[in-house]
Amino acid sequence: MKNQVLNLLGLALLTMAFGACNNDEVTPIVDPIIGEWVAAEEQFLTIKVDGEEKSMLEFGMEVLRTNEAGAEEAAKEYLQNTILGPIDFEEPKLLFSSSNQFSAVLASEEIEGTWTFQNARTVLKLKVPDLDDHDFNFNLRKLSANELVLDWEWEMIFIGEGETYDVALKIKLVK
Repeated sequence: MKNQVLNLLGLALLTMAFGACNNDEVTPIVDPIIGEWVAAEEQFLTIKVDGEEKSMLEFGMEVLRTNEAGAEEAAKEYLQNTILGPIDFEEPKLLFSSSNQFSAVLASEEIEGTWTFQNARTVLKLKVPDLDDHDFNFNLRKLSANELVLDWEWEMIFIGEGETYDVALKIKLVK
């Protein structure tokens, strides 16, 4: 009888030990992208043309071929509408959820969309039904608990002139 009681106690302790271990192992892993992201304190947006860093004014005048008076505004509008999408040029603020939803403040209005990683987590795709272009893809250069670095590169060609520009955009956000 004494052995049966000791066996039952031993079995109960063993069951509790395994149960305790299992609870510790169930801690969900939180993707570092989850949370609110804003512009880095230093320059959050960098643009390069043929490897040389350019201001918005220079980009507007040299690449978009806009006159000096409207060059900076033309550059901002072009980048916002074609590349940045939901990432506001002036004050970026994005909130990523674990359910692959995100919200952003764009021109003082909140917009919503979905996010996914593609190509083995090297591309971040933002899909926003409310914007003219619905899909915005960024190369994921760095993702840590408090830093997100995205970039995009493209070639601009002026038809009839034969001139091309290699353009690169880098975006740095922090939590």
